[in-house]
Amino acid sequence: MAKAEAVDNAPAHEFLKYVNTTGSPYHSVSSLKALLLAKGFRELDERSGWDVAPGGNYFVIRNHSAIAAFHIGSEFVTGHGGIDIIAGHTDSPCLRLRPNTTVEKEGYLQIGVECYGGGLWHTWFDRGLGLAGKVMVRRKAPQSTQERLEIHFVRIDRSVCILPNLAIHLRTAEERDAFKVHRENHLMPILCSKVREQLVEPPPDKNDKKNNDKTGKNGRHHAPLLSLLAGELGCQPEEIVDLDLCLMDATPSRLCGVYDEFLESPRLDNLVSSWAAIKALMDLCEGCHSHADPACHQDIWVAVAFDHEEIGSTTWAGADSAAMETWIVRILRGLKMEDRLAEVIARSFLMSADMAHGVHPNYADKHQPQHKPLLQKGVVLKENINQRYTTHALTSAIFREICRCGNVPMQDFVVKNDSPCGSTVGPMLSAKLGIRAIDVGIPQWAMHSCRETCGADDITHYLNLFKAFFGYFRAIDNGIVAVNS
Repeated sequence: MAKAEAVDNAPAHEFLKYVNTTGSPYHSVSSLKALLLAKGFRELDERSGWDVAPGGNYFVIRNHSAIAAFHIGSEFVTGHGGIDIIAGHTDSPCLRLRPNTTVEKEGYLQIGVECYGGGLWHTWFDRGLGLAGKVMVRRKAPQSTQERLEIHFVRIDRSVCILPNLAIHLRTAEERDAFKVHRENHLMPILCSKVREQLVEPPPDKNDKKNNDKTGKNGRHHAPLLSLLAGELGCQPEEIVDLDLCLMDATPSRLCGVYDEFLESPRLDNLVSSWAAIKALMDLCEGCHSHADPACHQDIWVAVAFDHEEIGSTTWAGADSAAMETWIVRILRGLKMEDRLAEVIARSFLMSADMAHGVHPNYADKHQPQHKPLLQKGVVLKENINQRYTTHALTSAIFREICRCGNVPMQDFVVKNDSPCGSTVGPMLSAKLGIRAIDVGIPQWAMHSCRETCGADDITHYLNLFKAFFGYFRAIDNGIVAVNS
């Protein structure tokens, strides 16, 4: 039996380091921003003019939760290139705090949450849950008497609340056989006991009408939660105006399996894609891909990660907005090429990158027999004849050629005829921009679980695919000929 060829595992370890700094879309973007700044990329402000030039490396952020990084090829202004886009997303299904989180039952303080996206909510039970997200604070500016609103990000990676299961002895036979989460009644994490709160938290000042107004900002959240956040941010609890916080699995991501060949982590869908796209762009800009075709310098390379994919993308930071087109127009305007937008788009290509369903050995019948992606066996080309995925014959052939040039193993995926099919940012972006596109990913298990699994080797394959796309697409596209059209 032939010995399996070893794959460089360094990208998996780099991804672990990244994902263990995340927990909300804001942290996903903030950590990517730090990586880009460390590699010399320059941030552009949407509220200011853009000064860009051939050979430059830039990025732009919207809502602190969507990010686009790009490199302008040194020969782009010759007018023979296009824009090569890899698009992912920064959000994942999770439990997010409600505007009013105060719930108290049976002597326990609980947190009211909403279900963001389509999660496997039963997987959130019996786990220590941390918090991550955005907190709005109103306080005086340094050396000033004027108050201002401040945006703060907070990440608490220890277990601060928990969703306990109901004991099997308290369930009926029917409930044991068909456990179903009641999303309104059962998904209320326990923060602390009322007794402990009374022992720890200072009693309210009855003369302070502002801070004891139960309709005001402090009445919306339990004092222990506000004290926890204030301690992390270095502010007073009464200075907290609003929250956008995600619950997260507090257990760090890690390699698993007897050979450490798998990676278990929250938010694999879709931080693997977003991180790998940005990483590939940074590596290429550092000259870490010696096999790129010289024609690649005629193109602009873009790695973008939108927010709100899990809830439809129709937001100002989502893919179904004017964001991508606006950014492209601003880049071309900065290069004095805005009048050539249509021809640039005609030469462009979109690679929609989102995770794929790997065949599960315990549920193999859920996959179409000829299309069973395996973990550790390479990237996945996703196809759907009803265009839930954007791939078609031409773009599929381009993808296969990219994989051939980059020596990247690949697999095909379609759903069964009697199975529903998910979708990605690909169809909407392709339609809005009028751009050719494909849908790709790497296989994973337990998509939308609180904790998912993918292959460590596949992260390396994914990274190599993105490098090959940026490095070879222009030469491949220029070589396509219609023989009898």
